[in-house]
Amino acid sequence: MMPIVKSKPIKGKIFVSSIIAAYNEEEHLADCIQYLLKQTYNNTEIVIVENGESKDRTYEIAKSYEKKYPKKVRAFSIPGKQKGPGNAWNYGVKKAKGNIIQIVGADLRYGKEYIAEGIKPIIQGKSVGIVHKEEICNNVNNLWARAFFYKRNSEHKPGLSKVFSIIRKDYLLKRPFNSALGYTDDQTIYITEGTEFPTFNLEVFHTNPASFSDTWDHSKWVGRSITGSWKIIAIFPVFLIYAIYKTINHLKKDFYLPFILFLPVYYLIRYFAYLVEAVKKII
Repeated sequence: MMPIVKSKPIKGKIFVSSIIAAYNEEEHLADCIQYLLKQTYNNTEIVIVENGESKDRTYEIAKSYEKKYPKKVRAFSIPGKQKGPGNAWNYGVKKAKGNIIQIVGADLRYGKEYIAEGIKPIIQGKSVGIVHKEEICNNVNNLWARAFFYKRNSEHKPGLSKVFSIIRKDYLLKRPFNSALGYTDDQTIYITEGTEFPTFNLEVFHTNPASFSDTWDHSKWVGRSITGSWKIIAIFPVFLIYAIYKTINHLKKDFYLPFILFLPVYYLIRYFAYLVEAVKKII
């Protein structure tokens, strides 16, 4: 296992490539791009990679920004079925012109100083990559979205994370994302090498799943990535107790009166989505 990986300071021109993985992100993509365009650090490009053929206007929106900002934005599409964001990020890294890479989900919104502050530890050689300490729900007034999380900490131990958001390109090129990991593909380097990434107080907001269908689809995606399908199936006889247990723990972190009746239903929906995927694996 390897702790934080340091490197030599980067000298010369620093160019950052922000790579957006986007699939069926018609509702979120434009806002994500706009927040990246507003960054105070201007020596950047935005690389949008449609991960598979979307069922909405995702790629059309990406191309419209490429046409509007030809020197700033480039758009690509990977044909066929989507294989997870890691697949899109791998593709984007190979196309990127920058020596530093920002990994972006289309449902994220960044504070104006995110890149300017985030790249400093990497330029100084303190770490090959970093990540924000916390994400805040961008659509908190939606009950489904707030149930997903109100605030989410990126750390798995104080000051350290299994994932990164900004990283040296030369380091990442040798350690591509493993799409076979599914939902945890962003932990590829940690899983294979044990490398941890320092966290910093950078402003970032996440637009959470905001409906039954969004929650169901996201939970199925997570379910496909859970190892040990038998564990999910074993919970079935006590799934009501499971939902109540999850509800109580959730309320301890974010007590919100409407949650008292909503959360048990919410966690049952997520559990049954996991269950569907667990049964599929066994069959």
